[in-house]
Amino acid sequence: PAALSAALGILRAGLIAMLLALFARGFVLELRVISGPSMEPALVPGDRVLVDRMIYARGLPAPLARLLPVREPARGDVVLVRSPDDPRSHLVKRCVALAGDRIGPGVVPAGSIWLEGDHRADSRDSRAFGPVEQRTLSGRVVCVLASKATGGPWRWSRTLRAVR
Repeated sequence: PAALSAALGILRAGLIAMLLALFARGFVLELRVISGPSMEPALVPGDRVLVDRMIYARGLPAPLARLLPVREPARGDVVLVRSPDDPRSHLVKRCVALAGDRIGPGVVPAGSIWLEGDHRADSRDSRAFGPVEQRTLSGRVVCVLASKATGGPWRWSRTLRAVR
C-alpha cells in the first residue's frame, strides 16, 4: 500500500511531465536541425535551433493575446515556414518584405511576406516561388542551442547564440 501509493505518485508525475512536454513541443517551442547552406552565415548545416511557435499565433482571444508575446512577422525575422513545394516539409528563411512592400516590379500582397535565404546564391526562396502566406508560418527561429557538423566535432562557439 505505501509502496504502491508512492509508485502511483511517480507514475502520475511522469505522465503529467510527458503531457506538458508534448504540449510545449507542439504549441510553444520546437527544436530543428539546419540541413542546408541557404542561411549561411547566420545559420549553418548542423545548427540545432530553437523555434518559438507561439509568436505568430492567430485567432487567440483578445485577453490571452495581450498576455502572450504574440506579434506579426517583422522584416529581419528568421522564420520556419511550410514549404510551398511540399507542405509536409519546412524551410528556414529570413523575412525581407511585408505586405504592401515593393519587391522588384511587384508588391507583396496582403496577408503575405517575402522570404529570402541569407546565402542568396544558394537559396530556393521567394525569388523562385513568390510571396508566402503568413498562415504558413510555423514560428520564429530564436537561437542556436548547439551546433555539430556532420561527422565532425561540436562547434561550441555557436552554442546559445541568438539568431539575428
